Amino acid sequence: MRKQQLFLAALTMIIILHARRATSSGRMVDVKNELSHKILIAHCGSKDDDLEGHVVLVGSSLRWGFGAVRDTLYWCNMAVEDRRLSFTAYDGNDRHISRHDVSWAVRDDGAHLLNRDGSEEQSYRREWSNNNG
Repeated sequence: MRKQQLFLAALTMIIILHARRATSSGRMVDVKNELSHKILIAHCGSKDDDLEGHVVLVGSSLRWGFGAVRDTLYWCNMAVEDRRLSFTAYDGNDRHISRHDVSWAVRDDGAHLLNRDGSEEQSYRREWSNNNG
């Protein structure tokens, strides 16, 4: 019971911190776990803002907001079991991933950039690699 309370308290703090960032900034990135029954380990950040590691449950998202300048770049490293995935989540110099809201769906076949209508941006799909080390 105590572990569950600590987990909920930590989760609440994360949500509050991310909501605070979101309301005070102009850009949002959303990385949603759409894996089939797998927990996603996500570590995202920029040169100035390390979002640290997060456990993202199926159906949940890692979401953050920030004030963007042209050279703003956020990366994400993902892990599920023995597979790894790295991608640029936001790049102020790339028109596809510098929109006001950028959404990614992490699925069994990789990370998919989503258009505003929810369709996939095919040229921005990133595939998983196996961890051989």
